[in-house]
Amino acid sequence: MAKKRLTAVLLAIPLLLGLTGCTGGVNGEGTGSYSQDIGTPIVRGNAFNDAGWGYIDKGQYESGIAQFNLVLNDNPTDDEKAQANNGIGWAKAKMGQLKDGMPWFTKAVDWSDDAKVGLAAAYLQMASKADMEMVVDLLYKQLGKENENFVYTPRRNTGVSNAEAHAMLAYAFAAVGEDEKAQHQIDHAKELNPSWENTTIDQMGKVVDFLLN
Repeated sequence: MAKKRLTAVLLAIPLLLGLTGCTGGVNGEGTGSYSQDIGTPIVRGNAFNDAGWGYIDKGQYESGIAQFNLVLNDNPTDDEKAQANNGIGWAKAKMGQLKDGMPWFTKAVDWSDDAKVGLAAAYLQMASKADMEMVVDLLYKQLGKENENFVYTPRRNTGVSNAEAHAMLAYAFAAVGEDEKAQHQIDHAKELNPSWENTTIDQMGKVVDFLLN
């Protein structure tokens, strides 16, 4: 089973990179569009977080990180701080590997569902049995509250859909020997996205089938 799991990991790594939109780093720079001296802390923090994600959407990850750091350096609320750390996590992940975002996802995980998904994807990529158990904890227990048909609604443009989150969980369940739960999750992912063929969900489903059979 260990050899089979390793083979599945090797199959899944490029799928996870595609799932989260990792490009290997497009680091074009832009100028910030917000002043540090405007508005109240809540407005300011939200503005910088919005600007950071605007840069991420353009592939300008370093500029995005700079915006998130403005939030962290200016007495943010708990939610603003979590959103900034989550943003840095996704920027780091998209610049390199999912695991590069883990320290920031960990700081935000108690407040942000997007951080839970990012952290789960990173653990999924590392793929030891303990890592897979962490994926189950993050997605099934923390995010889904043990509701097998939970709904993940991204707050930001993470690149991971609700259906893909269920496909990730299916892989984790399969890897830890929870075959029935794995099958339900991949079936549910396909129900959520009727156009699943030739998508990341389809590819993840093939990895799940490999582990279950």
